[in-house]
Amino acid sequence: MTERVCVIGAGAAGLAMARALVVRGIPFDCYERGPAIGGLWRYPPDPSEQGGSCAYPSLHANTSKTVMQYPSFPMPDDCPDYPHHTDVLRYLNAYADHHGLRGHIRFGTEVTRAAPAPGGGWDVTLADGSAHHYRAVLVASGGRHGEPVHGRFEGKFTGEQLHSVEYRGPDGFAGKRVVVLGLGATAADIATEVSRVAEATYLSVRTGHYVVPKILEGRPIDRLSPLMRRLSVEQRRPLVKLMLKLVHGDMTDYGLPAPPYKVGQGPFVASSELLPAIVHGRITPRPVIVSAEERTLRFADGSSAEADAVIHCTGYRIAVPFLDREHAGDGDDAPPLYHQVVPPQTEGLYFIGLLHSMTALMPLAEAQSEWVGDLLTGAVRLPPRERMWARVRQARRRQDKRFHDSSGHLLVDPREYERLMTTERTAERAESARKD
Repeated sequence: MTERVCVIGAGAAGLAMARALVVRGIPFDCYERGPAIGGLWRYPPDPSEQGGSCAYPSLHANTSKTVMQYPSFPMPDDCPDYPHHTDVLRYLNAYADHHGLRGHIRFGTEVTRAAPAPGGGWDVTLADGSAHHYRAVLVASGGRHGEPVHGRFEGKFTGEQLHSVEYRGPDGFAGKRVVVLGLGATAADIATEVSRVAEATYLSVRTGHYVVPKILEGRPIDRLSPLMRRLSVEQRRPLVKLMLKLVHGDMTDYGLPAPPYKVGQGPFVASSELLPAIVHGRITPRPVIVSAEERTLRFADGSSAEADAVIHCTGYRIAVPFLDREHAGDGDDAPPLYHQVVPPQTEGLYFIGLLHSMTALMPLAEAQSEWVGDLLTGAVRLPPRERMWARVRQARRRQDKRFHDSSGHLLVDPREYERLMTTERTAERAESARKD
């Protein structure tokens, strides 16, 4: 059995995993289908890549740099609090160079299939037809953003339709009537940007969310004070609710639907521009589209609007095309994963960065990678499968109770998850020592 392992993807999660392997001296190959480092942060995407990039020209991070950075490699002081996507890409390249990762990555190399080998380990097939055998496969390919999801309505709309993954800036919408579907961070960004040049901009919203400003008292809103950091979600809830009431009032005051969940039961939409754009009349909120007839769109409240374009900011389905469905899930729900990383029924397969953080991915991807690195060296061991399955079922029940929408059982509170990773690594290392 070879000791070499395979990392698929050289984005934020793949780089974190590669670093953990380099630190431990574990031999590995990293395959990246794109021509350079960065994954979903690389813009514009290479024309040869399917799916493209989730970035767009004006994209800035929705979490501040101190929250989104890798713990092992802080973002530079001259980086803005909310980095532009070019700043993030520059940071990822610096991270790779600092840890000596670039020489391990094969760019322009697509994995077309990864499957358990009959004698143990994994067989990995590349697009050039070559096959390679590995001890383990570490999937860090951005599968949570694998397949764009479009909103659905009856009838036929004869104007332009595109998903946010295809959005390349507002210029093509100047003087047009545009409907943006969704109320996530991307929808807020795109609707606000388009509204500056469009004749009319409508924001069609199915589910209400809490919109928060990016800056509060001169500092990023997600940079919690030491006191707030020590409080649980339940303890913070009344304080955050009061802050939102004082700063923005109720979401219904802006014509948006009320969030169907309590504060802390879902991600916030961080935007300092969306609500002012609504107040200024540049954006008109509407409920979901129920039907279309040529250029006329009808909404659930009985109103209608003439539109030239519809931009679907409606998220993604999970897609890991090189894995069989039994390993990758059905697209709507994640495969059952112990600690959001390990499929209990499958040896040698690990998912890095598939989870959905309420804030930023990078710190959690690095925490996952450290744990997987310990597993691969034998410093810690997985519990028996029965115990892993029990923990998976328990975690899913808790997610369904804890969150309004657990995003295919992938959504985690970052502070809770970081504590989990730290606790589990310590406990499992102690358990492994006792067994030895």
